[in-house]
Amino acid sequence: MDSIDMKRLRGILNAMAEKIITNRDHLNDVDAGIGDADHGTGMAQSFAKARDKLAASQENDAAAVLLKAFGSGIMGGGGGASGALFSGIYLEGAKAIAGKSELYPTDIAAWWRAGLEVVKSRGKAKPGDKTMVDALEPAVKALEDNASRGLADQALAALEAARAGVEATKNMVAGQGRSRYAGERSLGQQDAGATSVALLFESLAENIK
Repeated sequence: MDSIDMKRLRGILNAMAEKIITNRDHLNDVDAGIGDADHGTGMAQSFAKARDKLAASQENDAAAVLLKAFGSGIMGGGGGASGALFSGIYLEGAKAIAGKSELYPTDIAAWWRAGLEVVKSRGKAKPGDKTMVDALEPAVKALEDNASRGLADQALAALEAARAGVEATKNMVAGQGRSRYAGERSLGQQDAGATSVALLFESLAENIK
């Protein structure tokens, strides 16, 4: 598949919502190590709302409209700080692909690059702080570096980079977010936000194959 039409994009977004919702308990378990064990609950609520907002959009809506609907659902879904950050991936991504009714690998990279930049701006996090950025930044770089290889290979490379980023968070001491209060206790624990990012790329790879 060399491009994603709007029917396919709608399916991908719905699959991302389902991936987060079905992993609610897993994400809570990951968060329990150094957080409040509620990351999964908040994310599931936000992505359920995103799915509902997407369902209310029109069949002939362009890509930017679909991403905006999805992102606004996350923002209004009660996911707290995580919801505000994850919504930016879609809301800012919508701006990056404005006017598109078919998405190519370079468009996918532009979408996620815009999302990464707003996440970093809002969250004030940098690589090594043990946050979602540690999975998101390498995944975005993989999207950009593999855009010439086609959508399936691009998505798989991004997934592998995101998973490696999650694994790397185990060796970090948290520098941002609520987990920073755990200090050295955060060593050995993977970050819940990074785990959510990897799940999104897992869903993307599964639905582009």
